[in-house]
Amino acid sequence: MNIIDTRSNIAFSNHKKGIIKNIPLFNLKGIEYSASTQKYTDIIFQSIPSVEFFKEQENLVEKNIYCMGPSTKNFLSQKGLESICADVPGSKELIKLLSQNKNHRKYLVVKGEDGLNEVFNYLHKNGEDVQEVICYKRLKLDGYDDIKKDFSYADAIIFSSTYAVEIFFNEIYSNNIKAMLFGISSRIVDHITNLGYEAKLVDYFSEDFVESIKASI
Repeated sequence: MNIIDTRSNIAFSNHKKGIIKNIPLFNLKGIEYSASTQKYTDIIFQSIPSVEFFKEQENLVEKNIYCMGPSTKNFLSQKGLESICADVPGSKELIKLLSQNKNHRKYLVVKGEDGLNEVFNYLHKNGEDVQEVICYKRLKLDGYDDIKKDFSYADAIIFSSTYAVEIFFNEIYSNNIKAMLFGISSRIVDHITNLGYEAKLVDYFSEDFVESIKASI
């Protein structure tokens, strides 16, 4: 069985899912930013790359750290940083956790260019002291012809972002591709569905992750 995961190299290396082949559809590049963690009590990382490209990791030890899902939590743990995340990845579940906090905290949201705004907007709307920093951006590859063949032989394709979905359908998809499409969040699945294609939700962090994909095909 041929299973392709389209997430970035940084994110995929955090999982090492065995038989799954990693074919990223975009590159990542750090962005210069100006921010100091000193005045913030709570740091929120929205992705693995947001951790990787954040330059002040050594100053996070005594901070309250939140993240969007288990993969980012694991990545932070590898760097010796404890963090809090919801069992289900995504902004909605993280907001539920943040809603339990008392006021008078100072939040810093760390994300990529064009990253999700739901968490920042929630905190801002509720009068919290919150700022955000953008520390990386996603860049399309120079071309996709060299990887199209891999997708034509795939049985399953996994998407971890709507950005990867857009690239896939704009640059790679053809009627020759018969693979089942999977999203790691309801938002991604809904995005694929809204484009007129079938997709299934997969628990990327379950022990029987690969077996659940095989059973769905």
